[in-house]
Amino acid sequence: MPITEFHDSTDGLAPGQRQRGHFVANLDLGDDAPWIPYAEGVWIQPCRFNVTSGGFTVILKAMPGASLGTHYHTGIVQGFTMQGHWRYLEHDWIAKAGTFIYEPAGEAHTLVIQEDSPEPAMILFMIEGALVYLDNPADGYFAAYEDGFSALALCRDYYRQNGLDPAALDVLIR
Repeated sequence: MPITEFHDSTDGLAPGQRQRGHFVANLDLGDDAPWIPYAEGVWIQPCRFNVTSGGFTVILKAMPGASLGTHYHTGIVQGFTMQGHWRYLEHDWIAKAGTFIYEPAGEAHTLVIQEDSPEPAMILFMIEGALVYLDNPADGYFAAYEDGFSALALCRDYYRQNGLDPAALDVLIR
């Protein structure tokens, strides 16, 4: 769940421990353990945390009928649909397996997984900047915030609480 108040924005690594070069993350999408609960019927699996700009990359998995609250992005977002059907309520297109999307910064939208999706949606999202969640779709006020730092904290907390090694996330920090 995104944060609703700000805390420390450190990534937990000393500057000398931070890697900035190439890396490979091998994800097991069939393993339930690393899927972090994000919202009702929605999970994320982290791929990258950018501790310079606050961006992050995740694979989002969501059940048919699930949704994310209305939010806007402070930076661009690119997404690739791996499976399932989803859309933004504010648009008339439906993304299916193979759909690539590009989102400019600043538009408010509400992600929903189609009720008739033949399977859970699985989407690779590359997010530059933050998500700002609103308390309602029309003229909404700040409700929550998510960026690479808060996503990293969320993932580390989940790993600790579920017997996974949070140090395994360090390789994803850039």
